[in-house]
Amino acid sequence: MQIKVEDLSYVYSPKTPFEKVALDGVSFTVNEGDTIGIIGSTGSGKSTLCQHFNALIRVTHGKIYVGDVDISSKKTNLIALRKQIGMLFQFPEYQLFDDTVAKDVQFGPLNFGYGREEAARLAQEALEMVGMDYREVKDKSPFELSGGEKRRAAIAGVIASKPSVLVLDEPTAGLDPIGKREILELVGELKKSFCKTVIMISHNMDEIAANCNRVIVLHEGKLLYDTTPAELFADPEAIALTDLGYPHSVHIKRLLEAKGISLDTDALDAESLLDALKRRYCS
Repeated sequence: MQIKVEDLSYVYSPKTPFEKVALDGVSFTVNEGDTIGIIGSTGSGKSTLCQHFNALIRVTHGKIYVGDVDISSKKTNLIALRKQIGMLFQFPEYQLFDDTVAKDVQFGPLNFGYGREEAARLAQEALEMVGMDYREVKDKSPFELSGGEKRRAAIAGVIASKPSVLVLDEPTAGLDPIGKREILELVGELKKSFCKTVIMISHNMDEIAANCNRVIVLHEGKLLYDTTPAELFADPEAIALTDLGYPHSVHIKRLLEAKGISLDTDALDAESLLDALKRRYCS
């Protein structure tokens, strides 16, 4: 499912002393199968942009097409749209609310019109997909779970209705390194299944470099770059302008280059950097 954004602008509190331009003429296309990183400094418009995709924020200027549907229209079927585009907010475990894990995960399917038996089946599938034992957790309170389990249960609630697009706002925020790796591996598995397209907001450049095939860079509401991670992190001017920093592996490569050691790699992750060092010194 393609998402096409055309000249999208958005202003908070227009015509008041608190007026704030959050998006200013943003245009780009998300193709089915993309894993796109949305990056930029705090206040650049990342979350505002992503909340437009399933009409949590309605379009006031410009157009957004999800597939063939113009979601700028007030006649848009919001239930059908939100069934197709799943959104996971930052720290989603704080949004868990029901008596049991099973009821919490069933909430989405029930809201989208599934019967109770079908919603229960979808909840079981979703919990098992995120690596949780359904029989063990289904009757537990969500608040009895560990931090990582809460994150997984929240993801299960988003994917239970099998959206084709998954929008993630800082999906690994607050997790330890093992938890971060597990969540990103889970996202990779979901892409092999039914969430063919992933849009991910992150301040972690290592995660962007290792997991995204494209990067959208926002700055003060404007789209500065729509490029690949390799091209972005090879451009010092772009990094300096946005104050984003480099992935650790790219930073190490740049330090080596400053010492006269050139490596034949983009070094977007630790594995590629290590492979390049092996080729240089161990072959």
